[in-house]
Amino acid sequence: TEIPITIYEGFFGQTKKISLRTINGKMKNFEINIPAGIRNGEKVRLIGQGKKGINGGKNGDLLIGVNIENNKKYRLQGIDIYTELKITPWEAALGTKATLSTIDDTTSIYIPQGIESGEKVRIQGKGYKDGKGGRGDLIAEVMIVVPKELSNEEKKLYTKLSEISTYNPRRI
Repeated sequence: TEIPITIYEGFFGQTKKISLRTINGKMKNFEINIPAGIRNGEKVRLIGQGKKGINGGKNGDLLIGVNIENNKKYRLQGIDIYTELKITPWEAALGTKATLSTIDDTTSIYIPQGIESGEKVRIQGKGYKDGKGGRGDLIAEVMIVVPKELSNEEKKLYTKLSEISTYNPRRI
């Protein structure tokens, strides 16, 4: 069978309880130890919990496939974790230092001047576990977010900027 787990459960490891219907139709509870760093599609083996053996032989094993589900904050791709990094227009134009939450920590990253929405910033060694003691990368996809409401002062500054700037992104 297969079970869904969260990216956090896969990263940190977790004990999960599941109920499965046996061959004779009865429900049976199982406790599964999900090892930290399990990879998407890997299987957890429950020894002796499978079908009865032939001619009185020992029971087979129950194999449970793991499907790591993405969430709103993180997407797993191989051993790299993708996330969004929302920044303001002035941070994009001027460059900035931003704090970003990783799956198990926070980190500071430098956003270069002139970065655009859709560009990616790679933070090495902050992704998912690779099974060899290392980690993949965290890839932050930049989203420039414009304020929905502006103060009078902000409106004046944006108006002034539109008057003095010669930049036109639609110019061919």
